[in-house]
Formats: sequence, C-alpha cells, structure tokens
Amino acid sequence: MTTLMTNTLFSLTRKGFTVHHAATKEAAFELVMKLIPQEASVGFGGSVTVRDLGLYTALKDAGHPVYWHWENDVPKPEVFARAACSDVYLTSSNAITADGCLVNIDGTGNRVGAMIAGPKQVIVIAGVNKLVDGGVPQAIARIKTVACPLNARRLGKDSPCALTGKCDAARCEKSMCNVTSIIERPLGGNKITIVLVDEALGY
Repeated sequence: MTTLMTNTLFSLTRKGFTVHHAATKEAAFELVMKLIPQEASVGFGGSVTVRDLGLYTALKDAGHPVYWHWENDVPKPEVFARAACSDVYLTSSNAITADGCLVNIDGTGNRVGAMIAGPKQVIVIAGVNKLVDGGVPQAIARIKTVACPLNARRLGKDSPCALTGKCDAARCEKSMCNVTSIIERPLGGNKITIVLVDEALGY
C-alpha cells in the first residue's frame, strides 16, 4: 500500500466516511457485492470503473432491480429518476484528494446529484489512479487533463480535450463539464461508503 493510499484512507475515515481497502479489483467486486443488502434496488452513475467490474450484470443476475442509463432501454430521464430513488447507488469518483474530498465533474448532474441527495446508501469505488496527492485544485486538474479527455474520446466527442488532451472552455461548445461537486463529508442521514482499490480502474 502506497503512502498516498494510506493517507487518503486515514483522511476519509477521519471525516466520517465508511472506508474499505481492496488489494485487487476482484476483491473489490466481492466486497461491494457483500455490502449490498439482499433484494435492494441499485442505481448506477456513469462509471467505467463500475462497468469494468461487471457489477451491473452480477447484480441483475442475483435478482436486484437495477437502473443504469448505460444499460436500461428506457428514456434517460426515467432511468435517472429510478436510479436516484434506489436503495443503493453505485458509482466512482473522478478524483479523491489526500485530505479526504471527493471531487467530480458531470455533464448532466445526475451522478453528482444522486451522490449528494439521492439514495441513503452510496458506494463509491475508486482505483489508485483516482487518488491525488494534493487538494481540490490538483483534483480538478486531474479531471480536466485525464478523465475528461478519455471520456470525451470514449463518447466520440469533438471537444478540444478529446482532440488535444487539453481543456479549452472558451472553444468547447458542447461541454461535458457543466457541474462540479466537492463532497467533504457525508451529508445528513446519507451513508457514503468508499472502496479504494490498489489497482488502476476507470479514468
């Protein structure tokens, strides 16, 4: 375990998040499956990490009602609403700071909205590549230079970051960077469980 991982685990725990550590993505998968109550409905935020872990198919096959706009064949607004009202919400974070903040940038806001004021149980899975040895400015820099370009290319966007790898907000007519959120502590009665993994996952 790296010093950055150790420091981040400590900071998140001190702030009141429920935090778990997994050495591998396989261990993370098993842990998340155990954290979800039997028959609980599960909503998903857009996440390559969650997709690559195979959680949607596994939960669906286990009989859980599952709602994900990447998978469900119904209009996005309806899936967004169902996901936000689920018993459990699964997603990742674009960046997590060493001092214990979850930093995210969204295009539509459905993911960050559900993380902040959605299901009572939110599970965030993040690989070691999402950890930032610094504060919020470093987290936003990571998102703008790593996560956004890769996501834009995955979606076939012709945004400046997709084409050059660099953010140029003034020339970005159809930006994916419309909502920025910083979660410093769990909110109200919501429980945010964070699973940090010693492998690179997602963007």
